Amino acid sequence: MLAVLSLSAFEPEVLYAFPFRNQQPGTYVYHQHDFLELSIMVTGYSDYNVEGQWRRVVAGQALLFNPGIHHQETQPPNSESLQLHIGFRHIALPGQPPNHMPFSDSLINLGEYRAEFMANARRIIAENQRPTVFGHGLLTQTMVVEQLCWLLRSLPDNKVSNDYAGKQGQSNNVDQTALVNATTYYLNAHYQEELTLGDVAATLHVSAAYLSRAFKAVKGETPSAYLMKLRLQQARTLLEKGGLSVNAVARTVGYQDPYYFSKLFKRYFGVTPTMMKNEA
Repeated sequence: MLAVLSLSAFEPEVLYAFPFRNQQPGTYVYHQHDFLELSIMVTGYSDYNVEGQWRRVVAGQALLFNPGIHHQETQPPNSESLQLHIGFRHIALPGQPPNHMPFSDSLINLGEYRAEFMANARRIIAENQRPTVFGHGLLTQTMVVEQLCWLLRSLPDNKVSNDYAGKQGQSNNVDQTALVNATTYYLNAHYQEELTLGDVAATLHVSAAYLSRAFKAVKGETPSAYLMKLRLQQARTLLEKGGLSVNAVARTVGYQDPYYFSKLFKRYFGVTPTMMKNEA
């Protein structure tokens, strides 16, 4: 199963990674996130309500909450816990929707990788105590990526979500098509703006590399090529209507450099914008 997990587009953005020592009994608010969260029980225990199901989580266990999964924590009386909470997003795994990991149960069975997983969690906690030291952010990012790799190595010991098991190729095609449809809709709505592939990918919560590969697989061209054609076709329509100068048309379709715009236009249509405007 792990063989189909290509990590070439696995570039998570770490939103936070902090330890929390809970020594007071009480229940927290029932909530959910629009990003992924990993909660690791380092010492002690506490009770978690996940989508209405309560369970006790003890030291050496971890919970993974995909976006939209409701959860809350209760620290029982006469108990305490030390937990590491990691929030992250901008991941894209084959056969999965963006920002989703293929575990069907939030409580993860770490299996033979528990020791490495927990040791790395303790290293993240130790680094958290040195926020001003050179390279703190980069080192934390690196250790979080390592933590997620240990998590994915445990995948064969866990039940996976139905949209992943046995249908990776089919699911991947569906997910890619949905992503490409969203991309083309966004480009058609925003082609007049200054856009980069990174901007579009960030808006859709995937990596630029994954977006480019998915778009080319479905459309046969890159998002940049699609955007250029869209802009030039819109420019041709404006030139044929008349009323705007070549420079104004260039700016209207998202090109701030008229010379560069004219060069692209001639390469695509075989005539300059000025010639097409004069023929209109």
